[in-house]
Amino acid sequence: MELIIIIAVAGAVGGLVKSLVEQKGAIALPGIEIAQDGTKYIHLGGVANLVIGAAIAVLTATTPATALFAGISSAFLAEKALERAKDLPLPITGIGKGY
Repeated sequence: MELIIIIAVAGAVGGLVKSLVEQKGAIALPGIEIAQDGTKYIHLGGVANLVIGAAIAVLTATTPATALFAGISSAFLAEKALERAKDLPLPITGIGKGY
């Protein structure tokens, strides 16, 4: 049980490192942002990297060192996956088809 906590913390530190590298030494704080089309959304900032890093580390890592690297890389991978997913055409039954 203690090892899982250590691995989660190491993964979160990896997510923190990713945030620091991405923001050139700063960490973006959570807040509400408005897109160009007027849509409001919650931007989680560095908190998202901490959570994703910890979760992926717990799922994949076996040592604190691998957890750190899992935390760093998982945040990058999750970001790229979400960027690609937003462009996928997802059919939603009953919307826009006259059902």
